[in-house]
Amino acid sequence: MKRYLFFTAICALVYLVSPAGTQAKGYPDRPVELVIPMAPGGGADVSARMFSDELGKALKVPIIVVNRAGGSGVQASLYVARGRKDGYTLFLGSGTSLIVMPIINKEATYDPLKDFIPIAQFVSVPSAFVVRSDSPFRTLNDLIEYARANPGKLKNGAGGLGTESYFNLALLCAKEKIKITTIPFKSGGEALPALLGGHVDMASNTITTVGPQIKAGKLRGLAITSDKRVPDFPDIPTTAEAGMPDINFRTWFGLFAPAGTPQSVINVLVPAAAKVFKNPEILQRAVRAGFVADYKAQAEFRAFIKNRQETAGKVAQEAGLSKK
Repeated sequence: MKRYLFFTAICALVYLVSPAGTQAKGYPDRPVELVIPMAPGGGADVSARMFSDELGKALKVPIIVVNRAGGSGVQASLYVARGRKDGYTLFLGSGTSLIVMPIINKEATYDPLKDFIPIAQFVSVPSAFVVRSDSPFRTLNDLIEYARANPGKLKNGAGGLGTESYFNLALLCAKEKIKITTIPFKSGGEALPALLGGHVDMASNTITTVGPQIKAGKLRGLAITSDKRVPDFPDIPTTAEAGMPDINFRTWFGLFAPAGTPQSVINVLVPAAAKVFKNPEILQRAVRAGFVADYKAQAEFRAFIKNRQETAGKVAQEAGLSKK
């Protein structure tokens, strides 16, 4: 009997000093760090600061936003994946950092579902295929037919080769068996002047980047990768309407914890994130900033990531993209 009581006491002590034991009670009791994979001012930074204060209120502790730019999100992803699993370091992950980079970047030695725990998706941003307003292409099919007849002649201004927007173009070329020459730029913002100035013929970029120029009448949207037409751009058909439903990669942002985080912590974070991400005021702020309110609860978010992972892998294979 004494041996049994001694063994029970030892087990209880081990549990209390373990990460899981310490988190079972009182989480959180100090500030939580939210790591974002971009420099201040980028899309991830804007969306993070949009909800961090409200998440802090839901958790009743301050949320400290930490920018860790570099490698299209690879550095930030590795930092979180290799860091503490105590719930005090969270990650604002994106499709670029967690889906695309592990496929095309050999330094991205992590998996979005094995090394991270999805909490919820917050917002997304569709991409649009655009040309100048004086372009002869009125529809996406017009552009495809020209590219088919003139292999490699069309030039696309790409805001990076690891973005969802670039994957949309790669998938378009693979499925339609056409060749479009891509001119890479550091960002979508840098590619925009090249398009407006006539140095490239088209672009596949986020609607937040090209939208103002469409509204100004300088660019024409041929198709957009949203499930339905975007209210601010009702004249732009979706890629599904254009007959290409598979071309639907969108930039998205969601909340993650590193794998190994105690379930007791996850049980706190999931309802807190839901409270924030479904808040009408927060959603309106997201829409005003150019995002699409696109909340996905944990199970749906996990299934979405798995689907995107599989699709992106196939796209990379079809387009001849490999790790570099």
